[in-house]
Amino acid sequence: MKKLLAIATLLHLTFLSCSQDQATTTTAPLATDQAYTVERTGLGSSDVSEMLENALGAVVTVAVYETLPANRQLGYRGGSSISEEAYRKALDLTGATGSGSGFIIEHNGRPYVVTNAHVVENASDEDGSVAVFTFDRNKYNVQVVGGDSFYDIAVLAFVDQPSDELNTLKFREAEPRIGERVYAIGNPGGEYPYTVTNGIISAKNRVRGGLTGKFGFLQTTATVIWGNSGGPLVDERGDVIGINSQIAFTSAPNGDAIWLSQINFALEAVLSERLVSDIIENEGRVQRAYLGLELAQRYRMVGYRGSYTLNEIDERPIISGIIPRSPASRCCSNLVGGTVVQINDQEVNNLEEALGGLEGLKPNTDVQVTVEANGSQETQTISATLLATQELEQIAQHFLESIDEITVDYNAPYVSFTSTPNAFYEQQGRQYQKMQRQPANSRTQEYIMMAAGIRDQDHERMWLTTSLSDLAAALKLSGMGGVLDFYALDAQSGGKQVVPFRKYLSNSEDIIQNTLWY
Repeated sequence: MKKLLAIATLLHLTFLSCSQDQATTTTAPLATDQAYTVERTGLGSSDVSEMLENALGAVVTVAVYETLPANRQLGYRGGSSISEEAYRKALDLTGATGSGSGFIIEHNGRPYVVTNAHVVENASDEDGSVAVFTFDRNKYNVQVVGGDSFYDIAVLAFVDQPSDELNTLKFREAEPRIGERVYAIGNPGGEYPYTVTNGIISAKNRVRGGLTGKFGFLQTTATVIWGNSGGPLVDERGDVIGINSQIAFTSAPNGDAIWLSQINFALEAVLSERLVSDIIENEGRVQRAYLGLELAQRYRMVGYRGSYTLNEIDERPIISGIIPRSPASRCCSNLVGGTVVQINDQEVNNLEEALGGLEGLKPNTDVQVTVEANGSQETQTISATLLATQELEQIAQHFLESIDEITVDYNAPYVSFTSTPNAFYEQQGRQYQKMQRQPANSRTQEYIMMAAGIRDQDHERMWLTTSLSDLAAALKLSGMGGVLDFYALDAQSGGKQVVPFRKYLSNSEDIIQNTLWY
């Protein structure tokens, strides 16, 4: 317990295959930015190799040595070529509990490493907990500057000055084109460093479910796998076009998961660069607007023998609540129950689109929200503020006070509450079952929430909850999944019993209520 009290949140959330043939002679603009073109006049394997040779000098393997019990809400060249040095022997990752990829950039004259948040978010604060290995196998200790679990991005700073021989990469400013050739560089499986795979951009602005960013993902056929996380996706000039972040699976008829090796996702460069700048310049976190709205969209689960489909209950998001003492509480209390149809000038058709519109807002600006109720529309202007600790605490308190079966002790150092036996669902094997009420003479039970997030058969993403603001960050990361899973310490067990609970945000296991607090 004392150890957990000393742990600070990692992310400071203010608050989740082309062939090598030569192309024809063309000059193709990639976006409205006419200055960025790809010269395809005889672009051959030697040109690509030269580009990759430079890029390899900026790619690193990220290794984590000391970890926490749960995640936190975050060269030598000589006479040889870089590629010869990089492939001379495998990296020595002895003692590492996990690894991923990353790449070096320069910001305001200083080198930083960019990687995925999930690569380092369970690293401890002890010196030497995180290190990077460069192409020449040199090891550098690094520290976490900050990051954002929503977009799955983190920034690391070098503890010791790195060699001047190391290269840096820069983010590309122009938008990619469908069909454009790209290259993924990383350390798949943690044992094949500096692996290069090629592919094309097959789609843009993909919506990704789960616990990371919902918009801003490029879909690519450049194959990646575990260990590639955080590595760069580069274009034919060697500029970073995206950060490799996710892989895709589908379900076979028998229920087994099938890896789709040609469907991979990278956080696109323009958004990545903005996030990196925010993290470095704003004490390790991405600045977000705060309105005080609770938005929800419900689906009914219809299933037979373990197979389920979701039938839509709400055609569009509804305002399911207003957070007390928030900007929205000054003007929008009468809009609860109304359907959100527009945010500023952006039409809203589902909760993901509402999220995309809200993520584009800046703190301390006016936001127009249009709501439809009883056949008429009403537009209200909300003066958004900055989402910081106090605002996160408001979100957490609003959530906790919506649960009638618990009483929260706000004076406790942790998220501490007493609960009746049937307040939550308790994990029993691979299923969650409603807790059964004990005999009438039984007293309520005291619990301390230790970590919260989402757990299912495929993955577990849990974040430490040492404070109300930590809980709110976990809610913002998990609410789009319709549930909050959490580990709670039974206070009467003397610290020996930790119970896995689930809270269905709809209060029913048959209805999924995807929820967004913003």
